[in-house]
Amino acid sequence: MREKKMSTKTCDFYYIVLYPAKEQNSDEACRNHSAAEYRSGRTLRNINSGRCHEQTPARQRRESSARPSGSFGSLCGFRIGAHAGPGPQCRHHLDLYIAKRTITEGVVIRKSFIRDGKIVIPPAGLYYSSRIASIGTMTNIEVMLLGKRYSEVDEAFEYLVLKNRVMKKGDSINLLPDGSRALQFVSGSSHPYGNSAAYSSLRIMKSSGNFYGTNFQVAADPTLVDVNSGKFHGLGLSEGRHPVTAATGEPVQHKSYFGASIYPSGKSYLIVGRTSPTEVEVKEFATPSLTEIWLTSEPRVSGAYKTGDSVKIGSAEVKILAVGKDSAKISLTDNGKNTIKEFKGINDKHALDYLPSSPAERAKWQMASDDGKVRVQVAMLHPEGALTADGKVRLDMFSGVFSLKNPQAWPGDPRFTVRPDT
Repeated sequence: MREKKMSTKTCDFYYIVLYPAKEQNSDEACRNHSAAEYRSGRTLRNINSGRCHEQTPARQRRESSARPSGSFGSLCGFRIGAHAGPGPQCRHHLDLYIAKRTITEGVVIRKSFIRDGKIVIPPAGLYYSSRIASIGTMTNIEVMLLGKRYSEVDEAFEYLVLKNRVMKKGDSINLLPDGSRALQFVSGSSHPYGNSAAYSSLRIMKSSGNFYGTNFQVAADPTLVDVNSGKFHGLGLSEGRHPVTAATGEPVQHKSYFGASIYPSGKSYLIVGRTSPTEVEVKEFATPSLTEIWLTSEPRVSGAYKTGDSVKIGSAEVKILAVGKDSAKISLTDNGKNTIKEFKGINDKHALDYLPSSPAERAKWQMASDDGKVRVQVAMLHPEGALTADGKVRLDMFSGVFSLKNPQAWPGDPRFTVRPDT
């Protein structure tokens, strides 16, 4: 049996939003005790105490932090490195099962101003953010939260669906009741194609005040060929050069202007009826939103195990009852309670089709103790496969697992709200 303990891992875009409840100038902020204070070289300063996101005006949360903003000169606990954007940032590079990723954390100040010779940070003007490009659980990815690395063991989400709305340019429609996620009509353009058609651009505003990366640009007009109609299969011209003059017929005269009434992006999509620079008809919009994540700061235990092997994971014992050519049978015992699960079809060619994003597919390869604090996963996404040539099964195991809902008070200091988001 070989066993190695590795540092913890996690995924997706995660935000811990720390909003001061009232205006505080820079001197007051430095004097206040920091809820995010920890010792790792220097002391983290200026993360103000107080209550936060729920008391923040929705308008302020919906304004993007992409505008010029103030930044901290130094922060303790952060390893300062080269990065884009304002403020200090800690950066770590990870070599994961299916890709390489960089995880970062940072602090942003926005809409601060000078009054009486002092810098004033308004409500919602200060937040801490930890993020990583989406890749999903079961990849052994990490997230940094206030200088500490955590594994994300699992996640849950909901679909937010919007139907039959007409939006004027600049409008914002809340996707969550508290306004922590919203759909905004950000821009439009007339005559961008050289004809009378126009397009509209919509974006998702997140709780951090940042836009989701995708720009949902759509165009629906009688003068455009809708490439989403299912009827468009190309111009029908032969390969080569086709000069276009006043005498040239169709399709190049009037059927060569293309638009899209549907814009897909991963698990999100936008369907529109009509578009213009100033108004857009949203027939349907849907996007997933995280509702809960399961994390642990305890070291992950990973290894390849043969029949009869056992390993201690926190207070629990994991035992390999059998390893077959396409299966593994595993026992998990914790606090006198025993769970046995047989994992079948490990080598099925379609077993990885919807991993790691599908909760149903993940559940096929996961098991947990009765209280959920110990988790075992078959390492389905391991680059060398979950089963070894010498009859072992690869496992990733976690102890000390806890969950964070979206939103909830940060366990280390209830004055602050944590919001996992994608």
